[in-house]
Amino acid sequence: MMRTNSIRKALKFTNIVIILASIVPFIINTLYYNIAMKQYEGIIENVYSANSLASRLKGEIYTTMWNVVTGKTAFRENTQYALIDRIKNNLDQLERNANSEDNGYLVQVARNTLETMEGYVDMIGDNISHDRPVRENEKILGEITSVSDLLYDVLQKFVAAETDLAHVQNARIKRSMDLMTLTQVLLFFAILLFLLRNYRQLNRSINEPIYRLKTMASRIAQGDLSIRVERPEISELDELTDSLNTMAEKLIELIEQNVQKQRNLQKAEIKALQAQIAPHFMYNTLGTILSLAEDGQTENVVTTTLALSSFFRLSLNKGRDWVTVADEKAHVENYLAIQKMRYGAILEYDIDFSPEILQESMLKLLLQPLVENAIYHGIKKTRRRGHISLKGHSTGDRMIFTVEDNGLGMTEEELAKLRGSLSHYDVSNPGTGFGLYNVYKRIELYYETDDGLTVESEHDKGCTITLRLPIVKAPAAQSAPTEGA
Repeated sequence: MMRTNSIRKALKFTNIVIILASIVPFIINTLYYNIAMKQYEGIIENVYSANSLASRLKGEIYTTMWNVVTGKTAFRENTQYALIDRIKNNLDQLERNANSEDNGYLVQVARNTLETMEGYVDMIGDNISHDRPVRENEKILGEITSVSDLLYDVLQKFVAAETDLAHVQNARIKRSMDLMTLTQVLLFFAILLFLLRNYRQLNRSINEPIYRLKTMASRIAQGDLSIRVERPEISELDELTDSLNTMAEKLIELIEQNVQKQRNLQKAEIKALQAQIAPHFMYNTLGTILSLAEDGQTENVVTTTLALSSFFRLSLNKGRDWVTVADEKAHVENYLAIQKMRYGAILEYDIDFSPEILQESMLKLLLQPLVENAIYHGIKKTRRRGHISLKGHSTGDRMIFTVEDNGLGMTEEELAKLRGSLSHYDVSNPGTGFGLYNVYKRIELYYETDDGLTVESEHDKGCTITLRLPIVKAPAAQSAPTEGA
Protein backbone atom coordinates (compact mmCIF):
# COMPACT_ATOMS: atom_id res chain seq x y z
CA MET A 1 0.00 0.00 0.00
CA MET A 2 1.40 3.39 -0.99
CA ARG A 3 1.58 5.68 2.02
CA THR A 4 1.20 9.39 1.60
CA ASN A 5 2.68 12.00 3.88
CA SER A 6 0.85 12.79 7.04
CA ILE A 7 -2.09 15.21 7.03
CA ARG A 8 0.04 17.64 9.01
CA LYS A 9 2.80 17.59 6.39
CA ALA A 10 0.31 17.84 3.52
CA LEU A 11 -1.40 20.86 5.09
CA LYS A 12 1.98 22.41 5.87
CA PHE A 13 3.08 21.94 2.24
CA THR A 14 -0.21 23.39 1.01
CA ASN A 15 0.13 26.44 3.25
CA ILE A 16 3.73 27.00 2.13
CA VAL A 17 2.72 26.80 -1.53
CA ILE A 18 -0.17 29.25 -1.02
CA ILE A 19 2.01 31.66 0.98
CA LEU A 20 4.81 31.56 -1.59
CA ALA A 21 2.36 31.87 -4.47
CA SER A 22 0.86 34.93 -2.80
CA ILE A 23 3.96 36.64 -1.41
CA VAL A 24 6.59 36.03 -4.12
CA PRO A 25 4.60 37.61 -7.01
CA PHE A 26 3.63 40.47 -4.70
CA ILE A 27 7.28 41.09 -3.80
CA ILE A 28 8.38 40.86 -7.45
CA ASN A 29 5.60 43.20 -8.58
CA THR A 30 6.37 45.65 -5.82
CA LEU A 31 10.11 45.68 -6.53
CA TYR A 32 9.57 46.04 -10.27
CA TYR A 33 6.99 48.78 -9.79
CA ASN A 34 9.25 50.71 -7.42
CA ILE A 35 12.24 50.42 -9.78
CA ALA A 36 10.19 51.39 -12.84
CA MET A 37 8.54 54.30 -11.03
CA LYS A 38 11.91 55.49 -9.75
CA GLN A 39 13.25 55.49 -13.31
CA TYR A 40 10.13 57.23 -14.53
CA GLU A 41 10.37 59.84 -11.78
CA GLY A 42 14.07 60.36 -12.69
CA ILE A 43 13.10 61.00 -16.30
CA ILE A 44 10.39 63.46 -15.29
CA GLU A 45 12.87 65.19 -12.94
CA ASN A 46 15.38 65.51 -15.83
CA VAL A 47 12.69 66.94 -18.10
CA TYR A 48 11.66 69.41 -15.44
CA SER A 49 15.28 70.44 -14.65
CA ALA A 50 16.33 70.77 -18.31
CA ASN A 51 13.18 72.65 -19.25
CA SER A 52 13.54 74.99 -16.26
CA LEU A 53 17.21 75.66 -17.15
CA ALA A 54 16.40 76.30 -20.80
CA SER A 55 13.51 78.66 -19.99
CA ARG A 56 15.66 81.03 -17.93
CA LEU A 57 18.95 80.55 -19.79
CA LYS A 58 18.65 83.29 -22.45
CA GLY A 59 17.34 85.98 -20.19
CA GLU A 60 19.80 85.48 -17.36
CA ILE A 61 22.89 85.22 -19.63
CA TYR A 62 22.00 88.26 -21.75
CA THR A 63 21.00 90.40 -18.79
CA THR A 64 24.10 89.48 -16.78
CA MET A 65 26.52 90.11 -19.67
CA TRP A 66 24.75 93.31 -20.74
CA ASN A 67 25.19 94.77 -17.28
CA VAL A 68 28.87 93.85 -17.37
CA VAL A 69 29.41 95.37 -20.90
CA THR A 70 27.58 98.58 -20.07
CA GLY A 71 29.39 98.95 -16.75
CA LYS A 72 26.35 98.58 -14.52
CA THR A 73 28.07 95.58 -12.94
CA ALA A 74 31.80 95.48 -12.43
CA PHE A 75 33.53 92.56 -14.11
CA ARG A 76 35.45 91.83 -10.97
CA GLU A 77 32.23 91.02 -9.10
CA ASN A 78 32.21 87.72 -11.08
CA THR A 79 28.44 87.53 -11.44
CA GLN A 80 28.98 86.24 -14.96
CA TYR A 81 31.17 83.40 -13.75
CA ALA A 82 28.78 82.57 -10.93
CA LEU A 83 26.02 82.17 -13.53
CA ILE A 84 28.23 79.94 -15.66
CA ASP A 85 29.05 77.77 -12.58
CA ARG A 86 25.35 77.35 -11.81
CA ILE A 87 24.71 76.28 -15.38
CA LYS A 88 27.63 73.81 -15.15
CA ASN A 89 26.21 72.30 -11.96
CA ASN A 90 22.80 71.88 -13.61
CA LEU A 91 24.43 70.22 -16.62
CA ASP A 92 26.41 67.88 -14.30
CA GLN A 93 23.18 66.83 -12.61
CA LEU A 94 21.51 66.24 -15.97
CA GLU A 95 24.46 64.15 -17.12
CA ARG A 96 24.34 62.00 -13.96
CA ASN A 97 20.62 61.40 -14.38
CA ALA A 98 20.70 60.89 -18.15
CA ASN A 99 18.83 57.70 -19.07
CA SER A 100 20.59 57.01 -22.38
CA GLU A 101 23.97 57.52 -24.04
CA ASP A 102 22.43 59.89 -26.60
CA ASN A 103 21.08 62.12 -23.85
CA GLY A 104 24.47 62.05 -22.14
CA TYR A 105 26.03 63.12 -25.42
CA LEU A 106 23.61 66.09 -25.67
CA VAL A 107 24.62 67.18 -22.18
CA GLN A 108 28.28 66.98 -23.26
CA VAL A 109 27.48 69.16 -26.30
CA ALA A 110 25.78 71.65 -23.99
CA ARG A 111 28.86 71.68 -21.74
CA ASN A 112 31.14 72.35 -24.76
CA THR A 113 28.84 75.16 -25.82
CA LEU A 114 29.02 76.61 -22.33
CA GLU A 115 32.84 76.46 -22.47
CA THR A 116 32.73 78.45 -25.71
CA MET A 117 30.53 80.99 -23.97
CA GLU A 118 32.97 81.14 -21.08
CA GLY A 119 35.74 81.93 -23.60
CA TYR A 120 33.74 84.90 -24.91
CA VAL A 121 33.24 86.11 -21.36
CA ASP A 122 37.02 85.95 -20.80
CA MET A 123 37.48 88.07 -23.93
CA ILE A 124 35.08 90.69 -22.58
CA GLY A 125 37.04 90.74 -19.34
CA ASP A 126 40.30 91.19 -21.25
CA ASN A 127 38.86 94.11 -23.28
CA ILE A 128 37.61 95.79 -20.13
CA SER A 129 40.96 95.41 -18.42
CA HIS A 130 42.73 97.04 -21.44
CA ASP A 131 40.12 99.81 -21.91
CA ARG A 132 39.24 98.78 -25.39
CA PRO A 133 36.21 100.34 -27.06
CA VAL A 134 32.77 99.22 -25.90
CA ARG A 135 31.74 98.31 -29.42
CA GLU A 136 34.17 95.36 -29.38
CA ASN A 137 32.44 93.99 -26.27
CA GLU A 138 29.04 94.62 -27.87
CA LYS A 139 30.15 92.52 -30.79
CA ILE A 140 31.28 89.74 -28.43
CA LEU A 141 27.92 90.04 -26.61
CA GLY A 142 26.22 89.20 -29.91
CA GLU A 143 28.33 86.08 -30.16
CA ILE A 144 27.37 85.15 -26.60
CA THR A 145 23.70 85.55 -27.52
CA SER A 146 24.17 83.16 -30.46
CA VAL A 147 25.89 80.65 -28.22
CA SER A 148 23.02 81.00 -25.72
CA ASP A 149 20.58 80.19 -28.51
CA LEU A 150 22.61 77.12 -29.39
CA LEU A 151 22.73 76.02 -25.76
CA TYR A 152 18.95 76.53 -25.53
CA ASP A 153 18.43 74.35 -28.60
CA VAL A 154 20.63 71.59 -27.16
CA LEU A 155 18.65 71.63 -23.91
CA GLN A 156 15.38 71.47 -25.83
CA LYS A 157 16.65 68.43 -27.69
CA PHE A 158 17.55 66.88 -24.30
CA VAL A 159 14.03 67.62 -23.04
CA ALA A 160 12.50 66.05 -26.15
CA ALA A 161 14.71 62.95 -25.83
CA GLU A 162 13.85 62.54 -22.13
CA THR A 163 10.17 63.05 -22.95
CA ASP A 164 10.37 60.25 -25.50
CA LEU A 165 12.01 58.04 -22.87
CA ALA A 166 9.23 58.92 -20.41
CA HIS A 167 6.67 57.86 -22.99
CA VAL A 168 8.50 54.59 -23.63
CA GLN A 169 8.88 53.96 -19.88
CA ASN A 170 5.19 54.66 -19.30
CA ALA A 171 4.23 52.22 -22.05
CA ARG A 172 6.61 49.61 -20.56
CA ILE A 173 5.09 50.06 -17.11
CA LYS A 174 1.60 49.74 -18.55
CA ARG A 175 2.50 46.53 -20.41
CA SER A 176 4.19 45.15 -17.29
CA MET A 177 1.15 45.93 -15.15
CA ASP A 178 -1.11 44.21 -17.66
CA LEU A 179 1.21 41.20 -17.72
CA MET A 180 1.33 41.13 -13.91
CA THR A 181 -2.44 41.31 -13.72
CA LEU A 182 -2.76 38.41 -16.15
CA THR A 183 -0.13 36.49 -14.18
CA GLN A 184 -2.03 37.09 -10.94
CA VAL A 185 -5.27 35.83 -12.51
CA LEU A 186 -3.55 32.72 -13.88
CA LEU A 187 -1.81 32.18 -10.54
CA PHE A 188 -5.13 32.49 -8.73
CA PHE A 189 -6.69 29.78 -10.90
CA ALA A 190 -3.57 27.63 -10.51
CA ILE A 191 -3.81 27.91 -6.71
CA LEU A 192 -7.53 27.14 -6.92
CA LEU A 193 -6.86 24.00 -8.97
CA PHE A 194 -4.07 23.03 -6.57
CA LEU A 195 -6.41 23.41 -3.57
CA LEU A 196 -9.16 21.39 -5.26
CA ARG A 197 -6.69 18.63 -6.08
CA ASN A 198 -5.33 18.62 -2.53
CA TYR A 199 -8.86 18.62 -1.10
CA ARG A 200 -9.84 15.59 -3.16
CA GLN A 201 -6.63 13.76 -2.30
CA LEU A 202 -6.89 14.51 1.43
CA ASN A 203 -10.61 13.71 1.44
CA ARG A 204 -9.92 10.34 -0.17
CA SER A 205 -6.91 9.68 2.07
CA ILE A 206 -8.95 10.41 5.22
CA ASN A 207 -12.42 9.09 4.39
CA GLU A 208 -11.40 5.68 3.08
CA PRO A 209 -9.26 4.70 6.13
CA ILE A 210 -11.89 6.09 8.52
CA TYR A 211 -14.59 4.09 6.71
CA ARG A 212 -12.48 0.95 7.08
CA LEU A 213 -11.97 1.68 10.79
CA LYS A 214 -15.70 2.35 11.18
CA THR A 215 -16.49 -0.98 9.49
CA MET A 216 -14.02 -2.73 11.77
CA ALA A 217 -15.54 -1.14 14.90
CA SER A 218 -19.03 -2.11 13.72
CA ARG A 219 -18.03 -5.72 13.13
CA ILE A 220 -16.29 -5.86 16.52
CA ALA A 221 -19.50 -4.53 18.10
CA GLN A 222 -21.36 -7.37 16.35
CA GLY A 223 -18.97 -9.90 17.84
CA ASP A 224 -16.57 -10.49 14.94
CA LEU A 225 -13.19 -10.23 16.69
CA SER A 226 -11.22 -11.78 13.84
CA ILE A 227 -11.24 -8.66 11.67
CA ARG A 228 -8.03 -6.65 11.32
CA VAL A 229 -7.23 -3.46 9.40
CA GLU A 230 -3.94 -2.62 7.72
CA ARG A 231 -2.26 0.67 8.48
CA PRO A 232 -3.85 3.46 6.41
CA GLU A 233 -2.18 5.80 3.92
CA ILE A 234 -1.88 8.66 6.43
CA SER A 235 0.29 8.35 9.52
CA GLU A 236 -2.11 10.19 11.87
CA LEU A 237 -4.42 7.16 11.84
CA ASP A 238 -1.65 4.64 12.55
CA GLU A 239 -2.07 4.82 16.31
CA LEU A 240 -5.87 4.54 16.08
CA THR A 241 -5.59 1.56 13.71
CA ASP A 242 -3.06 -0.17 15.95
CA SER A 243 -5.26 0.52 18.98
CA LEU A 244 -8.31 -1.03 17.32
CA ASN A 245 -6.35 -4.08 16.21
CA THR A 246 -4.87 -4.38 19.70
CA MET A 247 -8.32 -3.93 21.24
CA ALA A 248 -9.69 -6.79 19.14
CA GLU A 249 -6.82 -9.02 20.25
CA LYS A 250 -7.25 -7.96 23.88
CA LEU A 251 -10.97 -8.65 23.70
CA ILE A 252 -10.26 -12.18 22.52
CA GLU A 253 -7.80 -12.63 25.38
CA LEU A 254 -10.22 -11.14 27.91
CA ILE A 255 -13.06 -13.35 26.69
CA GLU A 256 -10.83 -16.40 26.95
CA GLN A 257 -9.70 -15.31 30.41
CA ASN A 258 -13.30 -14.69 31.48
CA VAL A 259 -14.33 -18.11 30.19
CA GLN A 260 -11.46 -19.66 32.09
CA LYS A 261 -12.41 -17.69 35.22
CA GLN A 262 -15.97 -18.91 34.95
CA ARG A 263 -14.76 -22.47 34.56
CA ASN A 264 -12.51 -22.10 37.59
CA LEU A 265 -15.37 -20.51 39.53
CA GLN A 266 -17.69 -23.37 38.65
CA LYS A 267 -15.01 -25.85 39.67
CA ALA A 268 -14.52 -24.00 42.95
CA GLU A 269 -18.26 -23.94 43.68
CA ILE A 270 -18.67 -27.62 42.80
CA LYS A 271 -15.73 -28.55 44.98
CA ALA A 272 -17.13 -26.34 47.78
CA LEU A 273 -20.44 -28.24 47.63
CA GLN A 274 -18.59 -31.53 47.41
CA ALA A 275 -16.63 -30.54 50.51
CA GLN A 276 -19.92 -29.95 52.34
CA ILE A 277 -21.10 -33.48 51.64
CA ALA A 278 -17.69 -35.13 51.87
CA PRO A 279 -18.05 -38.77 52.93
CA HIS A 280 -15.96 -38.36 56.06
CA PHE A 281 -18.16 -35.48 57.27
CA MET A 282 -21.32 -37.47 56.56
CA TYR A 283 -19.85 -40.60 58.10
CA ASN A 284 -18.65 -38.84 61.24
CA THR A 285 -21.92 -36.95 61.69
CA LEU A 286 -24.08 -40.05 61.19
CA GLY A 287 -21.79 -41.95 63.54
CA THR A 288 -22.32 -39.28 66.16
CA ILE A 289 -26.10 -39.50 65.71
CA LEU A 290 -25.95 -43.30 66.00
CA SER A 291 -23.93 -43.10 69.20
CA LEU A 292 -26.39 -40.61 70.67
CA ALA A 293 -29.28 -42.90 69.75
CA GLU A 294 -27.59 -45.93 71.36
CA ASP A 295 -27.06 -43.89 74.52
CA GLY A 296 -30.72 -42.97 74.51
CA GLN A 297 -30.02 -39.26 74.02
CA THR A 298 -33.12 -38.78 71.92
CA GLU A 299 -33.16 -35.00 72.28
CA ASN A 300 -29.55 -34.68 71.07
CA VAL A 301 -30.33 -37.01 68.17
CA VAL A 302 -33.18 -34.76 67.11
CA THR A 303 -31.05 -31.63 67.55
CA THR A 304 -28.12 -33.02 65.54
CA THR A 305 -30.37 -34.39 62.80
CA LEU A 306 -32.19 -31.07 62.44
CA ALA A 307 -28.85 -29.23 62.42
CA LEU A 308 -27.54 -31.54 59.65
CA SER A 309 -30.73 -31.12 57.62
CA SER A 310 -30.66 -27.32 57.97
CA PHE A 311 -26.94 -27.31 57.19
CA PHE A 312 -27.41 -29.00 53.82
CA ARG A 313 -30.52 -26.96 52.99
CA LEU A 314 -28.63 -23.71 53.51
CA SER A 315 -25.58 -25.10 51.67
CA LEU A 316 -27.57 -25.91 48.56
CA ASN A 317 -29.82 -22.79 48.69
CA LYS A 318 -31.52 -23.92 45.44
CA GLY A 319 -28.31 -23.16 43.55
CA ARG A 320 -28.42 -19.46 44.38
CA ASP A 321 -25.22 -17.58 45.20
CA TRP A 322 -26.50 -14.88 47.57
CA VAL A 323 -27.99 -15.24 51.03
CA THR A 324 -28.72 -12.93 53.94
CA VAL A 325 -26.16 -12.57 56.70
CA ALA A 326 -28.76 -14.16 59.03
CA ASP A 327 -28.87 -17.30 56.82
CA GLU A 328 -25.08 -17.48 56.64
CA LYS A 329 -24.96 -17.14 60.44
CA ALA A 330 -27.53 -19.96 60.80
CA HIS A 331 -25.48 -22.12 58.45
CA VAL A 332 -22.36 -21.71 60.62
CA GLU A 333 -24.34 -22.28 63.80
CA ASN A 334 -25.65 -25.61 62.41
CA TYR A 335 -22.14 -26.65 61.46
CA LEU A 336 -20.74 -25.74 64.89
CA ALA A 337 -23.66 -27.47 66.63
CA ILE A 338 -22.83 -30.70 64.75
CA GLN A 339 -19.12 -30.37 65.55
CA LYS A 340 -19.92 -29.61 69.19
CA MET A 341 -21.80 -32.89 69.39
CA ARG A 342 -18.72 -34.68 68.05
CA TYR A 343 -15.99 -32.99 70.08
CA GLY A 344 -17.93 -32.25 73.24
CA ALA A 345 -16.10 -30.26 75.90
CA ILE A 346 -12.90 -29.72 73.88
CA LEU A 347 -14.73 -27.31 71.53
CA GLU A 348 -16.25 -24.05 72.64
CA TYR A 349 -17.46 -21.21 70.42
CA ASP A 350 -19.34 -17.93 70.50
CA ILE A 351 -21.03 -16.02 67.68
CA ASP A 352 -21.65 -12.27 67.89
CA PHE A 353 -23.21 -10.45 64.87
CA SER A 354 -24.47 -6.86 64.98
CA PRO A 355 -28.24 -6.79 64.36
CA GLU A 356 -28.00 -4.11 61.64
CA ILE A 357 -26.16 -6.45 59.24
CA LEU A 358 -28.39 -9.52 59.57
CA GLN A 359 -30.63 -8.52 56.66
CA GLU A 360 -27.75 -7.48 54.36
CA SER A 361 -26.85 -9.75 51.46
CA MET A 362 -23.61 -11.65 51.14
CA LEU A 363 -22.13 -14.46 49.08
CA LYS A 364 -22.97 -17.85 50.52
CA LEU A 365 -20.51 -20.37 52.00
CA LEU A 366 -17.90 -17.81 53.06
CA LEU A 367 -17.84 -18.28 56.86
CA GLN A 368 -18.29 -22.05 57.27
CA PRO A 369 -15.05 -22.95 55.40
CA LEU A 370 -13.15 -20.55 57.69
CA VAL A 371 -14.64 -22.16 60.81
CA GLU A 372 -13.86 -25.63 59.41
CA ASN A 373 -10.29 -24.49 58.75
CA ALA A 374 -10.01 -23.29 62.37
CA ILE A 375 -11.19 -26.67 63.70
CA TYR A 376 -9.18 -29.08 61.50
CA HIS A 377 -5.96 -27.05 61.11
CA GLY A 378 -5.92 -25.23 64.44
CA ILE A 379 -7.79 -26.72 67.37
CA LYS A 380 -7.43 -30.45 66.50
CA LYS A 381 -3.63 -30.11 66.49
CA THR A 382 -3.48 -28.97 70.13
CA ARG A 383 -4.19 -30.85 73.38
CA ARG A 384 -5.88 -27.91 75.08
CA ARG A 385 -9.52 -26.90 74.99
CA GLY A 386 -10.33 -25.11 71.74
CA HIS A 387 -12.31 -21.95 71.35
CA ILE A 388 -13.64 -20.29 68.18
CA SER A 389 -14.97 -16.74 68.14
CA LEU A 390 -17.03 -15.56 65.13
CA LYS A 391 -17.93 -11.86 64.99
CA GLY A 392 -19.60 -9.60 62.44
CA HIS A 393 -20.27 -5.85 62.25
CA SER A 394 -20.40 -3.01 59.71
CA THR A 395 -17.96 -0.14 59.18
CA GLY A 396 -18.97 2.48 56.63
CA ASP A 397 -19.81 0.69 53.39
CA ARG A 398 -18.27 -2.63 54.43
CA MET A 399 -19.12 -5.60 56.63
CA ILE A 400 -16.28 -7.01 58.74
CA PHE A 401 -16.26 -10.68 59.80
CA THR A 402 -13.56 -12.26 61.95
CA VAL A 403 -12.97 -15.94 62.74
CA GLU A 404 -10.52 -16.29 65.61
CA ASP A 405 -9.25 -19.51 67.21
CA ASN A 406 -6.75 -20.42 69.92
CA GLY A 407 -5.31 -23.35 67.97
CA LEU A 408 -1.79 -24.22 66.88
CA GLY A 409 -1.34 -21.19 64.64
CA MET A 410 1.47 -20.82 62.08
CA THR A 411 5.09 -19.76 61.97
CA GLU A 412 6.07 -16.72 59.92
CA GLU A 413 7.30 -18.95 57.08
CA GLU A 414 4.08 -20.97 57.07
CA LEU A 415 2.00 -17.80 57.13
CA ALA A 416 3.94 -16.29 54.22
CA LYS A 417 3.52 -19.52 52.23
CA LEU A 418 -0.22 -19.55 52.91
CA ARG A 419 -0.63 -15.91 51.84
CA GLY A 420 1.29 -16.57 48.63
CA SER A 421 -0.78 -19.64 47.81
CA LEU A 422 -4.05 -17.68 47.96
CA SER A 423 -3.28 -15.96 44.62
CA HIS A 424 -1.43 -18.91 43.01
CA TYR A 425 -3.53 -21.94 43.91
CA ASP A 426 -3.85 -24.94 41.60
CA VAL A 427 -7.60 -25.55 41.51
CA SER A 428 -7.18 -28.73 39.49
CA ASN A 429 -5.07 -30.26 42.27
CA PRO A 430 -6.56 -29.05 45.55
CA GLY A 431 -4.90 -29.79 48.87
CA THR A 432 -4.23 -28.01 52.13
CA GLY A 433 -5.61 -24.49 52.11
CA PHE A 434 -8.30 -25.12 49.52
CA GLY A 435 -11.05 -23.80 51.82
CA LEU A 436 -9.27 -20.47 52.28
CA TYR A 437 -8.48 -20.21 48.55
CA ASN A 438 -12.11 -20.99 47.70
CA VAL A 439 -13.30 -18.11 49.89
CA TYR A 440 -10.54 -15.76 48.72
CA LYS A 441 -11.16 -16.40 45.01
CA ARG A 442 -14.96 -16.17 45.18
CA ILE A 443 -14.72 -12.85 47.04
CA GLU A 444 -12.30 -11.60 44.37
CA LEU A 445 -14.61 -12.68 41.52
CA TYR A 446 -17.95 -11.61 42.96
CA TYR A 447 -16.94 -8.49 44.92
CA GLU A 448 -14.12 -7.45 42.54
CA THR A 449 -11.68 -6.76 45.38
CA ASP A 450 -8.32 -8.31 46.18
CA ASP A 451 -8.22 -7.39 49.89
CA GLY A 452 -11.39 -9.24 50.97
CA LEU A 453 -9.57 -11.90 53.01
CA THR A 454 -6.57 -11.45 55.32
CA VAL A 455 -4.86 -13.94 57.62
CA GLU A 456 -2.96 -13.16 60.82
CA SER A 457 -1.36 -15.86 62.96
CA GLU A 458 1.27 -16.61 65.62
CA HIS A 459 2.66 -20.03 66.33
CA ASP A 460 0.97 -21.74 69.30
CA LYS A 461 -1.28 -18.70 69.83
CA GLY A 462 -3.93 -19.25 67.22
CA CYS A 463 -5.10 -17.63 64.01
CA THR A 464 -7.41 -14.77 62.99
CA ILE A 465 -9.04 -14.61 59.56
CA THR A 466 -10.79 -11.36 58.57
CA LEU A 467 -13.30 -10.84 55.78
CA ARG A 468 -13.99 -7.31 54.49
CA LEU A 469 -17.04 -7.41 52.23
CA PRO A 470 -18.56 -4.39 50.49
CA ILE A 471 -22.24 -3.93 51.32
CA VAL A 472 -24.03 -4.75 48.05
CA LYS A 473 -27.56 -5.45 46.97
CA ALA A 474 -27.94 -9.02 45.79
CA PRO A 475 -29.42 -9.54 42.30
CA ALA A 476 -33.18 -10.19 42.38
CA ALA A 477 -32.74 -13.62 40.82
CA GLN A 478 -30.10 -14.46 43.42
CA SER A 479 -31.98 -13.47 46.57
CA ALA A 480 -32.09 -15.94 49.42
CA PRO A 481 -35.01 -18.33 49.67
CA THR A 482 -37.59 -17.95 52.32
CA GLU A 483 -37.68 -20.18 55.35
CA GLY A 484 -38.94 -23.65 54.50
CA ALA A 485 -38.24 -23.32 50.82
